[in-house]
Amino acid sequence: MFDAVYNSSFNFYTKLYNSRYKEKYMKLWMCKKWFIIPIYISILGLPTVATAHSSGPAADNEGNIEIELFSTSDSKSSIGNTQVGTSGLLVETEYELNNMIFSFNYERWNYSWSNPENLPFASGITGDPWSTFNTLQFGFAYEQELNNRWEFNYYLEAESSYEKETSGSREYEAGVDFIYEPSKNWTYTFNVNYEYLDAEGGEIGVDVGIEWNHDTKEGWSGEIELSSEFPEMSLRYHFTQAFSTSIFYNESGTNTIRLSDSSPVPGMQGGYFEDEYNSLGVQLDYEFTPKRHLSFRLQQNSGRTFNFLDKSGTVGTVYEFGDSVEAMVKYSHEF
Repeated sequence: MFDAVYNSSFNFYTKLYNSRYKEKYMKLWMCKKWFIIPIYISILGLPTVATAHSSGPAADNEGNIEIELFSTSDSKSSIGNTQVGTSGLLVETEYELNNMIFSFNYERWNYSWSNPENLPFASGITGDPWSTFNTLQFGFAYEQELNNRWEFNYYLEAESSYEKETSGSREYEAGVDFIYEPSKNWTYTFNVNYEYLDAEGGEIGVDVGIEWNHDTKEGWSGEIELSSEFPEMSLRYHFTQAFSTSIFYNESGTNTIRLSDSSPVPGMQGGYFEDEYNSLGVQLDYEFTPKRHLSFRLQQNSGRTFNFLDKSGTVGTVYEFGDSVEAMVKYSHEF
């Protein structure tokens, strides 16, 4: 049943992408065309997205959708003269019923290459090493509010990230958030999770988050997350209740991608790949109504690495790429 839902969902979003998005955001200067697509989809009333790690009491029945489009400038390989530009689509949906949260997310990455024959990890190839990656994610969470200060969130997630074939591309995560709100200004979250990847096996992770004035729409607010992977932080200022700006620093990139069985990268047929970098940027947010939001983001990506792991999970290699600039537009709609 999972494969049937998975395949039908992929076909729908792939057709939607190919018919409406592919040619519209390949370069940064085309950002102005991004407004039309999110607004059009919001009118259709599709269900919504968000992460399973949310705080605050759940509504009896509500949902939301977020649609994000991004594009980066070319990033140059540290070896040779190969350059690569990326663009992508992220659709996140979420539906809340009493204390239960159901989510479905779709993500697509596109790569545009210059001089791929000089790639250090695939020297001499006649074509691109890859062009697109896809990720599908399903999630379920349950919120349990103990009192006006303590809340538990339990969640399960299953996802698949792949180039072509889906076997061996699965990732599963189960965890619990312990949320403590001593006052209306401060929220502390302690997360424990177990993550299993076909590529690397299982591991336990721990995250600690602190939010300050998270629910306010006046003045300053901020948050920081310390995890077993990478620290993330942001600081926001509300000029008005509808308009705000924030600066942020985080880790970005793809999920663990299962490469094609016919990948031209030597030794990586059916292997795994991650595109990772650190991001420092500024974001502007505007609320048309309490349920409709539009966001713009501009960020500098640095420390970019291409990480490969062979099919057996024993041989790994890392290649460095140069800095790039990324632009993003996002539309959010609650219903």
